[in-house]
Amino acid sequence: MEEGFCVRFWGTRGSMAAPYRDRMEFGGNTSCVSVDWPEGIVVFDGGTGIMELGNRLKAAKSKGLWREDQAIHIFVSHLHMDHITGLFMFPCLFEKGMAVELYGPCDVKRSFRERFWPAMNPPFWPVTMAQTTAKVTWHDTEDKDIWNLPGEVTVRVMKSNHPNNCVIYRLERKKQSVVYGLDCELGDDEEFRKRYKEFADDCRMLIFDAPYDRKEYAKVTGFGHSFWQQGLEMAKECRAERLYISHHEWGRTDRQLKDMERAAQAGAGAWNGSVAFAREGTWVLLKEAAV
Repeated sequence: MEEGFCVRFWGTRGSMAAPYRDRMEFGGNTSCVSVDWPEGIVVFDGGTGIMELGNRLKAAKSKGLWREDQAIHIFVSHLHMDHITGLFMFPCLFEKGMAVELYGPCDVKRSFRERFWPAMNPPFWPVTMAQTTAKVTWHDTEDKDIWNLPGEVTVRVMKSNHPNNCVIYRLERKKQSVVYGLDCELGDDEEFRKRYKEFADDCRMLIFDAPYDRKEYAKVTGFGHSFWQQGLEMAKECRAERLYISHHEWGRTDRQLKDMERAAQAGAGAWNGSVAFAREGTWVLLKEAAV
């Protein structure tokens, strides 16, 4: 494996999976992004996209390409179903000898484990977390937390602006950094925008939540999501190297997303960074040396 962060999009839809022909270029699975490096792997969110990732990791283990002591670190942004439903059948949870570390937001009364547990139990789901055979460790994430992972990698946490207690994450090592900003509404709170900018400052890649455009946003203000024009503005302000718009609206077709992507690229102007709408299956290597 080359040195650096390898970022892979396994799911790019928001709210609901969209398994339709006219939506396959950008993908039909819900949110899941992995970042791996020689010493480890982090997974952001467990939407339906995590299933294919799990199959690949399980296959790697069967071929002796995955160390028994190498944990899969899954950082969940929040407990809305489109971000956790893939975990219910995540192959690695049912593979003896694998280790899964689950991180997610707690609240004042309940741990992340206590908040998640009822969803993966009858009557909502027939297979319970108690039936998993992997070694599972639970962690609570809160605003301003910093987690240290193998390979001198850190994950920083910031409270998001989204209903039901959501957080966003920043993964970094040396000059590499990836900000995973789903689900998050920038809104018009200047203090929150300032915090977001500081959190994402100088990141190599900004994965930005934007299922809407500016005109649509007027009808969904307060829902906890942003629009792509805000993503472009923020990428410029925080000097991001790459911007990926994700959490695509469930009903948006490939043609419509291409039109929005072209508009975003045209609006980038003299900015030195790149902008794209995330496509399921895309992978990007962020090499050790900054460009």
